Amino acid sequence: MSSASIPYLAMFPSEIWLACWTLCSARQLRRLSLVCHLFQSLCLPLLFQTQSVDTTNLTRTRRDWIANIHRLHRAAVRLERIADGPRVRMVRSWTFAANRNLVSMALSGYHSPDTNKGMAGTMCGRVITAFSSTLGRYQCLCSLNIQDFLIDKPFRDTLVSLPMLEEVTLGYCDIPARDGALLDLRSFSMSNTRCRTKDLSEQSLELVSPGRLQSLKIDGLDDTIPLMIGFGGQRFPHLTQLSLDTIFDFSLFLRFLTQCPRLQILSAGHDGRTSLSSHVHPETIPLLRSIDAPLNLVRALTPNRPVRDVIVQCGYSLSAEDFTLAVLDISNASVPVRSLTLPSTYPTLESLNTMSSLFPGLTSLSMEIRCEEGVFTYVNVCRDSRSSGRSLPPKYQTPEVDARLPDVCDAGAFDSLPPEEVSDTEEEQPTPAVHVALETHPKMPDSVRLHEVLRWICSGLVSLPAEIEILRFPVRSNFSKSTELSVEHQHQVIAALSRMYPSLRELEMGHHNNPHWERNGALWKRKGVNSYIQVDM
Repeated sequence: MSSASIPYLAMFPSEIWLACWTLCSARQLRRLSLVCHLFQSLCLPLLFQTQSVDTTNLTRTRRDWIANIHRLHRAAVRLERIADGPRVRMVRSWTFAANRNLVSMALSGYHSPDTNKGMAGTMCGRVITAFSSTLGRYQCLCSLNIQDFLIDKPFRDTLVSLPMLEEVTLGYCDIPARDGALLDLRSFSMSNTRCRTKDLSEQSLELVSPGRLQSLKIDGLDDTIPLMIGFGGQRFPHLTQLSLDTIFDFSLFLRFLTQCPRLQILSAGHDGRTSLSSHVHPETIPLLRSIDAPLNLVRALTPNRPVRDVIVQCGYSLSAEDFTLAVLDISNASVPVRSLTLPSTYPTLESLNTMSSLFPGLTSLSMEIRCEEGVFTYVNVCRDSRSSGRSLPPKYQTPEVDARLPDVCDAGAFDSLPPEEVSDTEEEQPTPAVHVALETHPKMPDSVRLHEVLRWICSGLVSLPAEIEILRFPVRSNFSKSTELSVEHQHQVIAALSRMYPSLRELEMGHHNNPHWERNGALWKRKGVNSYIQVDM
């Protein structure tokens, strides 16, 4: 006797189920879709809304070209079936990463017969053709990320034809189609573009309309100048976020800022060849609230603007005097600064207390600590087998010839999937927390400046802003080992700061390979390590 079906819809409205499942992983959604027809109807749009094909990942097995061919085949069949079926309207986001060396990667590790090379080339071409020829059918597509692709006129026309497209990211793409109908987007990102003709790469690039654009990110000389020239003197009435990897022409950059009256978030690098003038018109980008830039540009744009979040880019060191002057300028923002990231510095007790007094509302502080510890010692390592005792690599040998022929029948493409592609294995449960008792006067080493700074803070000699939530002290040091803290000292720092600053939820102390701790409720977890501690107050 079959059991009656469970009335899930009567238990909760479908909107409640859907709200819960938006937090599920793809593996969890696959399992839920097998429960009943209702669950399937709710889960399938979530499963199909994001599509991704990364050809480099498809050829990740260097010693098994047969597996690589099968992965490429399944990707091509999936592309064709989705585009030909009703679920094409469920897709909202596409990420497609091609690769110019795809054929050689697919066959990597074997001396393959010409027939195999031809099969690999055919399958690679089929994947790329399937994507480019079917992209126009995704009429509900909102976000598109394309890597290592050719943006010619037909493909550009396809992009313009997508009515709901709002976000486009192009990386390592060739763009011979320099003009034509413009993409009407809210967000556009372009990095490391290439052009087969050098003269063409220096021409202006007219690709995106400034009318609706809210976020713009450009990386590289071949991207920044042609695109800015293509924009001309047009205004960006809705642009609120701008990111430039490098300022190659400071005058062009300042003129561009005047075209963005509503800009709120600015990230701009510097190539070191341009003199960053401190003269910026006071009415330029008056709504700026977040800046990530070299120190001179930060000092020029932060005063008298509502800047709350400041990142001073690294690449140089600040003396104690420069450190004080920098924080004085930053403190002249028209609103209290809440997040501050500073480059390499050698802080003193006085400069740290000055900074704390200038930013009483600070919730996030990141400051790279410079530790002077002598000079590098270079040691020549002998590679001669006679002195090292190790034998030389064997002479080159003809690689193995693999003459197998993979079965690439479309009808059975998904009949025998590898275990790793259908596994539902979940993450391991966390290990029990270690309880750490709070010491009244925790003892800290003071062998380098990082240890000294932590000792000042833990002992109360430096009083940080009361509502601090994020505290990062990465270290620049010639000898990173000497900046490391023992596990016991790490625990004591966490215990002391947890008591002094109840809002603290993230702590980094030391070299970039050293601990980065995050708090979740009553537990602190070291990032990348499955271990927890709990502070006993």
